[in-house]
Amino acid sequence: MKKALSVFHVAEKGSMNLGGTLMLGISMVFLAVGFIMFPNITTATDSILAYAYSANAAITDATYTGLTSIVGITPLLALLGYVAVAVLSGFMGIKMMKGGANVHMDPGGLLMLGIGLIFFAIGLLIFPVALDGISSVVHGDGSGISSSYTGLSSVILLVPMLLLLSYVAATVLSGYFGIKRLTSSTND
Repeated sequence: MKKALSVFHVAEKGSMNLGGTLMLGISMVFLAVGFIMFPNITTATDSILAYAYSANAAITDATYTGLTSIVGITPLLALLGYVAVAVLSGFMGIKMMKGGANVHMDPGGLLMLGIGLIFFAIGLLIFPVALDGISSVVHGDGSGISSSYTGLSSVILLVPMLLLLSYVAATVLSGYFGIKRLTSSTND
């Protein structure tokens, strides 16, 4: 009987790579949190696209140069970003499990990844407050931006688009540096 059961017993070799398993788990968490945050992003972008300044309803999202286009592509960028981070973390986990990479489970790197994941959604939620402030400058005293400030109207009309793009850039950079910090010891 012992000989018959020995066919099913295989000698184990090597050790389990906890870092790779952790990275695969992080990958699934990123994907789950990304899809949990996605409805918040679409709700926030819908509210930005429906924006009208309370003191002057003629000031809308279309008043600002390029804002409507950037807001329109924002949900797609966010979804692709969440999926990309999940896939990249998953591939890194598989690579680590195969022994092709090492990882530093640095809390700072994990924090950078987490900030990259939620920063964009939080930025979109506070964006209407910034848009109201910018709209108050555009509205001025009811007659619009004062012409005594050279170039101010051209720049202020670009600010909402630049602010939204800065949220995207901050999200991408914090996510990139989080992954880079976690995988800084690849191929040691």
